[in-house]
Amino acid sequence: MRSLNLTRIHLPSRVARLLIIATIVCARELPAQDSLPQPTPAPVATAVPATSVTPARPLILRSAPAGKGVARVDTSARLEVLARDRNWLRVRTEGWVLATDVVPTDSGELTRLTAADLRADSAGNRGKLVRWEVEFVAFHTADPLRKGLVDGEPYILAQGPGDDRSLLYLAVPPSLLGMARALPPLATLTIVARVRHGRSDPVGVPVLDLQALSRNQ
Repeated sequence: MRSLNLTRIHLPSRVARLLIIATIVCARELPAQDSLPQPTPAPVATAVPATSVTPARPLILRSAPAGKGVARVDTSARLEVLARDRNWLRVRTEGWVLATDVVPTDSGELTRLTAADLRADSAGNRGKLVRWEVEFVAFHTADPLRKGLVDGEPYILAQGPGDDRSLLYLAVPPSLLGMARALPPLATLTIVARVRHGRSDPVGVPVLDLQALSRNQ
Protein backbone atom coordinates (compact mmCIF):
# COMPACT_ATOMS: atom_id res chain seq x y z
CA MET A 1 0.00 0.00 0.00
CA ARG A 2 1.33 3.41 -0.99
CA SER A 3 1.93 5.79 1.93
CA LEU A 4 0.68 9.34 1.59
CA ASN A 5 2.88 12.27 2.60
CA LEU A 6 0.35 14.66 4.14
CA THR A 7 1.22 18.16 5.42
CA ARG A 8 -0.79 19.48 8.34
CA ILE A 9 -2.60 22.74 7.59
CA HIS A 10 -3.04 25.12 10.51
CA LEU A 11 -6.30 26.98 10.16
CA PRO A 12 -6.47 30.41 11.82
CA SER A 13 -8.47 30.84 14.96
CA ARG A 14 -12.05 32.15 14.88
CA VAL A 15 -10.96 35.63 16.02
CA ALA A 16 -8.22 35.81 13.41
CA ARG A 17 -10.69 34.80 10.67
CA LEU A 18 -13.08 37.56 11.71
CA LEU A 19 -10.26 40.16 11.57
CA ILE A 20 -9.26 39.03 8.08
CA ILE A 21 -12.87 39.25 6.84
CA ALA A 22 -13.33 42.73 8.36
CA THR A 23 -10.12 43.96 6.71
CA ILE A 24 -11.24 42.72 3.30
CA VAL A 25 -14.70 44.34 3.65
CA CYS A 26 -13.23 47.71 4.71
CA ALA A 27 -10.77 47.66 1.83
CA ARG A 28 -13.61 47.11 -0.62
CA GLU A 29 -15.84 49.85 0.85
CA LEU A 30 -13.23 52.62 1.25
CA PRO A 31 -13.05 54.88 -1.81
CA ALA A 32 -9.78 55.34 -3.60
CA GLN A 33 -7.74 58.37 -2.50
CA ASP A 34 -8.18 59.98 -5.92
CA SER A 35 -11.99 59.83 -5.58
CA LEU A 36 -12.09 61.74 -2.28
CA PRO A 37 -13.29 65.37 -2.56
CA GLN A 38 -10.32 67.74 -2.48
CA PRO A 39 -10.45 71.23 -0.88
CA THR A 40 -10.66 74.09 -3.33
CA PRO A 41 -7.48 76.17 -3.13
CA ALA A 42 -7.94 79.83 -2.25
CA PRO A 43 -7.37 82.17 -5.18
CA VAL A 44 -3.94 83.77 -5.19
CA ALA A 45 -3.00 87.01 -6.87
CA THR A 46 -0.66 86.32 -9.77
CA ALA A 47 1.95 88.64 -11.20
CA VAL A 48 1.31 90.01 -14.66
CA PRO A 49 3.61 91.49 -17.30
CA ALA A 50 4.29 95.19 -16.77
CA THR A 51 1.44 97.17 -18.28
CA SER A 52 -0.69 100.23 -17.57
CA VAL A 53 -4.38 101.02 -17.87
CA THR A 54 -6.62 104.09 -17.75
CA PRO A 55 -10.02 104.13 -15.99
CA ALA A 56 -12.94 103.95 -18.41
CA ARG A 57 -14.97 105.92 -15.84
CA PRO A 58 -14.28 107.47 -12.40
CA LEU A 59 -13.68 104.58 -10.04
CA ILE A 60 -12.97 103.72 -6.42
CA LEU A 61 -9.51 102.48 -5.45
CA ARG A 62 -9.95 99.72 -2.86
CA SER A 63 -7.66 98.27 -0.18
CA ALA A 64 -8.38 94.68 -1.36
CA PRO A 65 -10.68 92.87 -3.85
CA ALA A 66 -14.21 94.01 -2.90
CA GLY A 67 -12.60 95.78 0.08
CA LYS A 68 -12.97 99.23 1.59
CA GLY A 69 -12.64 102.23 -0.72
CA VAL A 70 -9.54 104.33 -0.01
CA ALA A 71 -9.49 106.85 -2.88
CA ARG A 72 -11.35 108.02 -5.97
CA VAL A 73 -9.52 107.76 -9.29
CA ASP A 74 -10.43 110.01 -12.24
CA THR A 75 -10.30 109.03 -15.90
CA SER A 76 -7.11 111.03 -16.37
CA ALA A 77 -5.15 108.77 -14.02
CA ARG A 78 -2.58 106.29 -15.30
CA LEU A 79 -2.60 103.00 -13.37
CA GLU A 80 0.30 100.56 -13.37
CA VAL A 81 -0.94 96.96 -13.16
CA LEU A 82 1.01 94.87 -10.60
CA ALA A 83 -1.05 91.66 -10.21
CA ARG A 84 -4.38 90.01 -10.94
CA ASP A 85 -6.78 88.16 -8.60
CA ARG A 86 -9.74 86.73 -10.53
CA ASN A 87 -11.54 89.81 -11.92
CA TRP A 88 -9.54 92.32 -9.83
CA LEU A 89 -6.35 94.14 -10.73
CA ARG A 90 -3.84 95.40 -8.20
CA VAL A 91 -2.67 98.79 -9.44
CA ARG A 92 -0.36 101.63 -8.48
CA THR A 93 -0.65 105.29 -9.42
CA GLU A 94 1.21 108.51 -8.72
CA GLY A 95 0.06 112.04 -8.06
CA TRP A 96 0.62 115.17 -6.01
CA VAL A 97 -1.12 116.48 -2.87
CA LEU A 98 -0.61 119.53 -0.68
CA ALA A 99 1.63 118.70 2.27
CA THR A 100 -0.79 120.57 4.54
CA ASP A 101 -3.66 118.25 3.51
CA VAL A 102 -2.10 115.07 4.88
CA VAL A 103 -0.76 113.67 8.16
CA PRO A 104 1.67 110.77 8.75
CA THR A 105 0.26 107.24 8.69
CA ASP A 106 -0.43 105.63 12.05
CA SER A 107 2.63 103.78 13.32
CA GLY A 108 3.87 102.07 16.43
CA GLU A 109 5.41 105.37 17.52
CA LEU A 110 2.03 107.11 17.84
CA THR A 111 0.53 106.87 21.32
CA ARG A 112 -2.99 107.22 22.72
CA LEU A 113 -2.16 109.73 25.41
CA THR A 114 -4.69 112.27 26.68
CA ALA A 115 -3.95 115.79 27.85
CA ALA A 116 -4.50 114.57 31.41
CA ASP A 117 -1.84 111.89 30.86
CA LEU A 118 0.64 114.56 29.78
CA ARG A 119 -0.01 116.69 32.83
CA ALA A 120 0.23 113.68 35.16
CA ASP A 121 3.68 112.63 33.90
CA SER A 122 5.25 115.56 32.12
CA ALA A 123 8.82 114.23 32.14
CA GLY A 124 7.90 110.63 31.28
CA ASN A 125 5.83 111.61 28.22
CA ARG A 126 8.29 114.11 26.79
CA GLY A 127 9.16 113.31 23.17
CA LYS A 128 6.17 111.03 22.55
CA LEU A 129 4.21 111.39 19.33
CA VAL A 130 0.42 111.79 19.36
CA ARG A 131 -2.27 112.03 16.71
CA TRP A 132 -5.19 114.07 17.97
CA GLU A 133 -8.33 115.82 16.77
CA VAL A 134 -8.42 119.30 18.30
CA GLU A 135 -10.38 122.54 17.97
CA PHE A 136 -8.57 125.69 16.86
CA VAL A 137 -9.04 128.70 19.14
CA ALA A 138 -6.50 131.31 18.03
CA PHE A 139 -3.05 131.89 16.55
CA HIS A 140 -0.58 133.69 18.85
CA THR A 141 3.04 134.60 19.36
CA ALA A 142 4.55 133.53 22.68
CA ASP A 143 5.47 136.07 25.36
CA PRO A 144 8.02 135.59 28.17
CA LEU A 145 5.31 134.47 30.61
CA ARG A 146 4.80 131.15 28.78
CA LYS A 147 7.84 129.23 29.95
CA GLY A 148 7.21 126.18 27.76
CA LEU A 149 7.55 128.29 24.59
CA VAL A 150 10.38 130.46 23.30
CA ASP A 151 9.73 134.19 23.45
CA GLY A 152 8.29 135.23 20.06
CA GLU A 153 7.59 131.63 18.98
CA PRO A 154 4.34 131.22 16.96
CA TYR A 155 1.82 128.81 18.42
CA ILE A 156 -1.79 127.68 18.11
CA LEU A 157 -4.06 127.85 21.12
CA ALA A 158 -6.33 124.81 20.83
CA GLN A 159 -8.72 122.69 22.85
CA GLY A 160 -8.72 118.92 22.99
CA PRO A 161 -8.08 116.20 22.17
CA GLY A 162 -11.56 115.12 21.11
CA ASP A 163 -14.22 115.95 23.67
CA ASP A 164 -11.60 116.96 26.23
CA ARG A 165 -11.77 120.76 26.55
CA SER A 166 -8.22 121.13 27.90
CA LEU A 167 -6.15 124.03 26.57
CA LEU A 168 -3.13 123.14 24.44
CA TYR A 169 -0.19 125.13 23.06
CA LEU A 170 0.86 123.84 19.63
CA ALA A 171 4.22 125.27 18.53
CA VAL A 172 4.06 125.94 14.78
CA PRO A 173 7.10 125.22 12.54
CA PRO A 174 7.88 127.54 9.59
CA SER A 175 6.45 125.03 7.07
CA LEU A 176 2.97 125.27 8.65
CA LEU A 177 2.84 129.00 9.45
CA GLY A 178 0.79 129.98 6.40
CA MET A 179 -1.92 127.43 7.10
CA ALA A 180 -1.97 128.18 10.84
CA ARG A 181 -2.49 131.92 10.27
CA ALA A 182 -5.40 131.25 7.87
CA LEU A 183 -7.38 128.96 10.20
CA PRO A 184 -10.82 130.25 11.24
CA PRO A 185 -11.93 130.06 14.89
CA LEU A 186 -13.45 126.73 15.97
CA ALA A 187 -12.01 124.85 12.98
CA THR A 188 -11.57 121.15 13.69
CA LEU A 189 -8.05 119.92 13.03
CA THR A 190 -6.23 116.60 12.91
CA ILE A 191 -2.70 117.04 14.18
CA VAL A 192 0.40 114.95 14.64
CA ALA A 193 2.60 116.49 17.32
CA ARG A 194 5.49 115.63 19.61
CA VAL A 195 5.26 116.37 23.31
CA ARG A 196 7.62 119.14 24.44
CA HIS A 197 6.22 119.71 27.94
CA GLY A 198 3.34 117.81 29.49
CA ARG A 199 2.77 120.58 32.01
CA SER A 200 4.21 124.04 31.34
CA ASP A 201 4.43 127.06 33.62
CA PRO A 202 2.61 129.04 34.80
CA VAL A 203 -0.77 127.24 34.50
CA GLY A 204 0.17 123.68 33.46
CA VAL A 205 -0.86 123.78 29.77
CA PRO A 206 0.76 121.00 27.65
CA VAL A 207 3.11 122.21 24.90
CA LEU A 208 3.50 120.16 21.73
CA ASP A 209 5.57 120.62 18.56
CA LEU A 210 3.41 120.32 15.46
CA GLN A 211 4.64 117.78 12.91
CA ALA A 212 1.62 117.77 10.60
CA LEU A 213 -1.68 119.62 10.41
CA SER A 214 -4.85 118.91 8.45
CA ARG A 215 -8.15 120.76 8.61
CA ASN A 216 -11.18 118.45 8.84
CA GLN A 217 -14.07 119.20 6.52
